[in-house]
Amino acid sequence: MDLFTRTVMLTGDPATNMAYATEMRSFVSDKIGQDVALWSALFGAPRGTTTYAARVDGLAGVLAMSTQLLGDADYMSKVAAGAALGGGPVEDNLLQPLHGELGDPPPSGSIATITTAVIGNGAYAEAVAWGVEMAQLVESLAGTPTIFGMNSFGTFGQVTWINVAADAATADAAGNAINSSADYMGRISAVGDLFVPGSGHRSLAVRIA
Repeated sequence: MDLFTRTVMLTGDPATNMAYATEMRSFVSDKIGQDVALWSALFGAPRGTTTYAARVDGLAGVLAMSTQLLGDADYMSKVAAGAALGGGPVEDNLLQPLHGELGDPPPSGSIATITTAVIGNGAYAEAVAWGVEMAQLVESLAGTPTIFGMNSFGTFGQVTWINVAADAATADAAGNAINSSADYMGRISAVGDLFVPGSGHRSLAVRIA
């Protein structure tokens, strides 16, 4: 099971944006018969960054979902209406988990911390092993599930860690536990040349529907 995400930039009135995004999320969920999560970026991404996320059976699952939607006139009408709210291109991504199970979608109000980095040339095996170990360490320190996976498309060699907390207080406690861990800091310091310098990035998002 992979994680499909569609990220859009909504630059209009915030109330109008959220009403549209929530309606679109509900429509798509009903149309494809499965949960679609709607996330709004809080930090580490331009304001208005909104992401729809769904669990899929690989590329075949994405194409099957797309076929259902693209053949629906109501969906295409909603896409056209949303174009007036957008401030940039739509970006789709597919994440293949290498550690952790996607499981049931997290409830509204959940907080996701997303960390990405790009593996250095020739360091794939070592970087993936390090990434899995770090995901396991974060889980043990924070007590919250962490997915580590490879981005199937986009920047070659990009990997992603996603840690999900039930609410902001739990996310705060998890962050404090991680940042105060000597083991965590030691492993970060010893990462060496496994990843492209300056490629690391962290953002935070809340599930709003």
